[in-house]
Amino acid sequence: YEGQGAEHSSCRLERFLQMSDDDEDDIPSFEKDFGRSQIQKANWQVVNVTTPANVFHMFRRQQHRDFRKPLIVASTKSLFRHKLCKSPLSDLGPGSRFERVIDERNAEIAANPDHVDRLIFCSGKIYFELLEKREELGLKNVAIVTVEQIAPFPFDRVKTILETYKNVDIGDGLHPGNVVWCQEEPKNMGPWSYVRPRLVTTAREGMHNDLVMRYVGRRAAASPATGYPKVHAAEQKALVQAALLGHDDQAWQVQRPS
Repeated sequence: YEGQGAEHSSCRLERFLQMSDDDEDDIPSFEKDFGRSQIQKANWQVVNVTTPANVFHMFRRQQHRDFRKPLIVASTKSLFRHKLCKSPLSDLGPGSRFERVIDERNAEIAANPDHVDRLIFCSGKIYFELLEKREELGLKNVAIVTVEQIAPFPFDRVKTILETYKNVDIGDGLHPGNVVWCQEEPKNMGPWSYVRPRLVTTAREGMHNDLVMRYVGRRAAASPATGYPKVHAAEQKALVQAALLGHDDQAWQVQRPS
């Protein structure tokens, strides 16, 4: 998602997710090797990977399995040359595997989950923009989690992460708290409509909590992108800032062309 013309900015990820055959209201099973059996039953896989190691394991597991499922990869080419998109060799060696969800990558924040009071879920390259802004602001209370495999949804891994950050406000059942889904796409596109009910199901069935997700991203739109670089940059800056610092729910506005 680079903000260029409409057909240069979206692979229409929401359409692939809409055709995924896992039920958002199914009570997930958190059994051993849940991920493999889940994919075996699904019609296909939709991924948006953010590390070279996950690219390697994505293709390796696709070939190594004793069953075949279609694979849709939504990762942007810009990550091929991104300075922060890198993996140590150990992540490709013995004992490593594809990570369906990657938890907080900052060692200091990951070691102190009780200090975290804001939890951001995202997928794809927006992670690196959130990461750079968080480092610029010096925030240690915000954890950023990337969902690398969007469909079938990794209920088990998301449940573990929600349980880890116990001091994050999950909402009051009506109003959202500080569990955020951040995406670049407009609200009626991208993964939001797919992940939102599944995140809620994870908390309800796996933790007996009434989670209300907070959405941070572009407003609903007819086109995937504005096509205006200045407007795109203004929207991008606003959503990254709002994801990390929050905003006034009543006065919130996102710039976009009329």
